[in-house]
Amino acid sequence: MKTEYIVLKETVLNNNCPECYSTESLLLSFKQKKSFSKLFIKTKKEVVESMDCKKCETTIFPGRWTDDIERVYNYHKKTINLKPSGIKFTGLFYLIVIVVVIIAVALGIFLLRPDLFQM
Repeated sequence: MKTEYIVLKETVLNNNCPECYSTESLLLSFKQKKSFSKLFIKTKKEVVESMDCKKCETTIFPGRWTDDIERVYNYHKKTINLKPSGIKFTGLFYLIVIVVVIIAVALGIFLLRPDLFQM
């Protein structure tokens, strides 16, 4: 099963990086998990969030956030629009279902009315 993340929102923050103290280098991103298989595509409710500094290339974990970063994070978290979670079936799934139904109907006819198949 292949997993991919849908980017819901990415924004550059004007706050100072707690590591290198540069401004406008923090990238806040929210991503939603999506799994692919041959029979279905599943979008999960789970949101992965991360904050990275583009200048010093470090990940800023919540323990290092200042109060200002926390307020901006909470604001941006409220503005994201989640994709609806659920399962979408692929064409291969529907093809398999159709073949199974046709075989079941043919088998049912053969077992219930064997006189139709006698020569």
